[in-house]
Amino acid sequence: MESGNAKPLLTLMVCAYNQERFIREAVEGAFAQTYSPLEIILSDDCSPDRTFEIMREMAGVYRGPHRLILNRNATNLGLAAHGNRLAELAHGELWVGVAGDDICFPNRVELVYQAWEYSGRRARGIQGEYIDIDENGKLIGKVVDRPTVTFREEKPTLEDYVRTLKPEIVGGAYAGHSLTYATFGPLPSEVIHEDSVAAFRAICLGSLVFINAPVIKRRIHGNNLFSRRHELAASWTAVKRQEDRMIRDARSRAMLYEVFLADLQVAKQKKLISNELWAALTRSCCYQRQLLNQRAEFVAADMVRKLRMFLSLWRARVDDGLIKWMIFRLMPAPLFRSLKVVGNSTRLAMRTVFQCRSLDGSTR
Repeated sequence: MESGNAKPLLTLMVCAYNQERFIREAVEGAFAQTYSPLEIILSDDCSPDRTFEIMREMAGVYRGPHRLILNRNATNLGLAAHGNRLAELAHGELWVGVAGDDICFPNRVELVYQAWEYSGRRARGIQGEYIDIDENGKLIGKVVDRPTVTFREEKPTLEDYVRTLKPEIVGGAYAGHSLTYATFGPLPSEVIHEDSVAAFRAICLGSLVFINAPVIKRRIHGNNLFSRRHELAASWTAVKRQEDRMIRDARSRAMLYEVFLADLQVAKQKKLISNELWAALTRSCCYQRQLLNQRAEFVAADMVRKLRMFLSLWRARVDDGLIKWMIFRLMPAPLFRSLKVVGNSTRLAMRTVFQCRSLDGSTR
């Protein structure tokens, strides 16, 4: 940390892969940051399209005040390993990440710095809000007008976070302290939910601060994880694809608890938590991992196996949410898919009707 009143160097990381259509706006948002001193890393994960070429062109003509680092991975590393590479390149005390299809507001890093100062520099994670836009940059939904920016510091317990993964962290609007990486080290390459790991590590080391203002425009389009997770499946093929994705998501979340278990070992060794708390958290992580593995297994199981699993878990009085989720999937797969298609098709039709009425009312 720098002495006196001097502002510390912060790092803004633009992480991109196959985003040639959107990367220019993402880089422009990074270049427009009002905070200084700022280091900007433009990093491409070996995209086969023109993403890196555009980054390189923009870096070549940049004449602004910020320090630039340009990186292209020799091979495609994936989300977690790309993040590890960025950690090796960064020099700032706080790390602010943005995806190559999102857009930072010019004051994003400045707000992150102010939030950190608000916490007395105790915060190890800082979460901003966001607004959603579509692939053409059009606003999705309404923006809540907040004339005054405020900060809220929280220190969730590790017990609550392991159990609920709340408060929710959205990686694209999150900033973390470099100390979290220095303490716990690189992420396993299999990790997908890196934002949850970042929050867990931040809580181990300090507090979280929440900014009540949007710091990015988050782009929702057909190729990002968010839109694929929340689609309304209105065909048998889409339902099957969604169920397969549910299996993968459950397994990836089970991997998340594997990382928690490893981080708990580090926290105990470095005396960040007591032996008693380590034991309790370890039991909780193992329990959550078991539930997720059972969820993944249940989706893929045949009817006989499903019945056995359901009866066993029901007798053991495990998580009520899991039991309710299983009940609907006890019916034969063709019937379950048909009901889901009908339900989602109805919801889509009603959504279209309401949108048409809204448009009709706005033109009068």
